[in-house]
Amino acid sequence: MSLNLALTSAISGLSTAQAGLDVISSNIANVNTEGYTRKLFVPESVVLAGNGAGVQLADIIRNVDQNLLKDTRNARSEVGLLASTNSYYRRVQDTFGTPQSNSSISNQLNRLQQEFSTLTTSPETVSQQLAAVQAGVAAASGLANMSKTVQTLRLNADREIEAAIGEINSYLGNISALNDQIAFGYSTGRQTEDLEDKRDVALNKISDLLDIRYFQNSNGSVTVFTSDGTTLCDSQPVKMSHVALTLVSPTSSYAGGDFNGVFAGVRDITTSIRSGRIKALVDMRDNTLPDMQAQLDQLAKSLKEQTNQVHNRGSSFPTMINNVTGSRIFADSAQQTLTFSGAEPSIVLYGADGKEIASSRLLDTLGINFTNGDTVDNLAANIQTWVQAQDTQLANATVAINSDGKLAINLGTDTVGIAFRDEESAIKGSGQKDVQIAIDFDADLQADKTYSGFSNFFGLNDYFTTPANLSQWDSAFKPVGYTTGIVSSATINFTDDTSLGSGVNTITSITIDPGDTLEEIRDKINADSLLQGRITADVIPEGSGQRLRIQHNLGEKLLITQQGGTNALDTLGLDFSMTGTSQTLAVNQTLVDDSSKISRGELKLNPLTGNYLLAPGENSIASQMAALLSGPASFLAAGSLSGTNVTFQDYGASIISRSSTAAAAAETNLKLQSDLKESLELKQSQSAGVNLDEEMSQLMIFQQSYAASAKVISTTSQLFDILNDLIR
Repeated sequence: MSLNLALTSAISGLSTAQAGLDVISSNIANVNTEGYTRKLFVPESVVLAGNGAGVQLADIIRNVDQNLLKDTRNARSEVGLLASTNSYYRRVQDTFGTPQSNSSISNQLNRLQQEFSTLTTSPETVSQQLAAVQAGVAAASGLANMSKTVQTLRLNADREIEAAIGEINSYLGNISALNDQIAFGYSTGRQTEDLEDKRDVALNKISDLLDIRYFQNSNGSVTVFTSDGTTLCDSQPVKMSHVALTLVSPTSSYAGGDFNGVFAGVRDITTSIRSGRIKALVDMRDNTLPDMQAQLDQLAKSLKEQTNQVHNRGSSFPTMINNVTGSRIFADSAQQTLTFSGAEPSIVLYGADGKEIASSRLLDTLGINFTNGDTVDNLAANIQTWVQAQDTQLANATVAINSDGKLAINLGTDTVGIAFRDEESAIKGSGQKDVQIAIDFDADLQADKTYSGFSNFFGLNDYFTTPANLSQWDSAFKPVGYTTGIVSSATINFTDDTSLGSGVNTITSITIDPGDTLEEIRDKINADSLLQGRITADVIPEGSGQRLRIQHNLGEKLLITQQGGTNALDTLGLDFSMTGTSQTLAVNQTLVDDSSKISRGELKLNPLTGNYLLAPGENSIASQMAALLSGPASFLAAGSLSGTNVTFQDYGASIISRSSTAAAAAETNLKLQSDLKESLELKQSQSAGVNLDEEMSQLMIFQQSYAASAKVISTTSQLFDILNDLIR
């Protein structure tokens, strides 16, 4: 070997050792840098004309296991999903509590039952009357708070989605910029390892938020896309977008178009997101929390309807009732007709002593003289005529449908009260039995809905009230893939305030055929040109099933009826929507203002006089209320709860219990998935991370190599000096 070749080899060794030291020093300096991967120095021998000519840097490579890295990112997405889910469940639990906690809805309902039980033993005690009202206020407030929490969390989830999309756009912008730099480095032969580390950090961050897939192109850049194949970053980043709502109500839904989608460019990917924090937020907003809302609404609806059914049978004597307005709203009382069957409803006027002044059955030709099939307005007029004729002090009494569409009764005196009683026969004083009231909404001479109890139908003595939602109808809970079981086609009519005002009544009709799915019925409604812009139908997911929702876009009162029967509407379970009932449930303000008006007893027949009598100590209604609240009640399927017959307390406890179970499962799954993620990250760290002991060992090797190369150069220099001296 010539001295020149030896010197060249030594210099290359010195230069290569220096490069190795640079790599090692960078590894050591970045031992705690997020996303930094250990760089491996790869030397290679230099061969000139078949002879060794030293060493040179072949490459600096990232010590990364790409398969392990992908598994780690998948695990990060799952942890992001479960962590967000767990966080929301904890917030739900803070409000819902546990079935055993004093503030839980099940315990509040239990206290309501206890207060009515106590009222049974002391119906005349003012403090107990107030306690029975306040227990209802507490129960309604508990339901309202739970519902408001659910909707607040849905709004928060929607806002968090918007914020997360902003983060993803920032990371995609970083990836695109790094792609350009890496591609340039590939084409010019420059090192790009540190740039790739930074790109991996951005990919990791996106993985926390969204399930992504990616592949590396030949120029070193990466193409990023979602698990369903939607491109997020290629030559340029795709802008993602989501606009959060400023207000969320129980009726708000993504399926109904209320929530905006998550868009990648112009493509809505909301339903195709499989994992990550955004998936958890979408599921909470659109599935989990609406399911809870549906369960709360079912509890509130059953509580309201069944307690009102009993409470409306009673009276508050000795407190006089002489001025009362019902809660039912009639869209067109001049045309809507009523038919009574199955029992005999009576109206009784009584004095301050509780004794009957006058009474009449509604259908008594010698009394009120209402004829089945006549209008609501005429019923009110007949009652007014009869009342005014019973006593001179009742000459100015009014009974009419007021401007709000409600039945309003004002006797015009404080010395006469009014009470209502449904009896099983026309024999005065026969056993109590709720009358069946069939109402013809669209004046086609066919009953459209049937309700129980005269006072209950008009809402004259309600215990619980909710604002009427007459612009939206929902079907009953139906399984996915449900088809109508009717045997022949049915014609469904749609009526609103505008059509009633024009005298046309029906806007238009659609036909429901045997075997139609909810989606097909929805499409028929939305395709009708006369309904477009006024009425919209949607299929709303709920639990393992769904509901058909039909709503008036302008907020007008909406009536949906069937020509020639009710079988199609009954099969669908289509009725005024109960959505949001739990948020608006309240004790009748009349009772809140004066708790002595709470129903405690009912009209009884005095066998000695043959007249009705109200007694101060009568407690039969308080007893019925206590029995209702302690016994099994009927609940339809809602959310993830099946239809059942249990106590109100047990149903409330089941809502909380199901939420607690889901929260516990989410916490357990989060722990398992977090352990898996940490295990994968540990392996990744062991594989790609910087180990100081290894770096120090390599440092010593390169230090010795550097020193040896320097010694070769020094020795070669001395040999050159000797050679020069010999020549001279």
